[in-house]
Amino acid sequence: MNRYSRADRNTGGIVGGLALLVLAAAGMLAMAAVTRMDTQVASEMHRQYCQDVALWQAEAARGVPLNRRVGQPDWKGIAAEQCPARVQPMDHTAQRQLVQF
Repeated sequence: MNRYSRADRNTGGIVGGLALLVLAAAGMLAMAAVTRMDTQVASEMHRQYCQDVALWQAEAARGVPLNRRVGQPDWKGIAAEQCPARVQPMDHTAQRQLVQF
């Protein structure tokens, strides 16, 4: 004895297929959102790296000793090629905090 008719089974298959399609579309949208956020984070990290290298180079040009410089040296070796040529360091007085003991 089968409780479901052939039409009921066909309807169940169609509904199940549509539910699977909706879930797949939602998964793809979620992946696209995560990828976009990853791209934004990577772009911001690159911008901050370039900013820090520019700050380090500006302080080196002013003759600030190594142990007092802020920013970072170009440890990746990419600043000359991948950072904008005219990156200006932010106002170093806002970033500089020397601790006095």
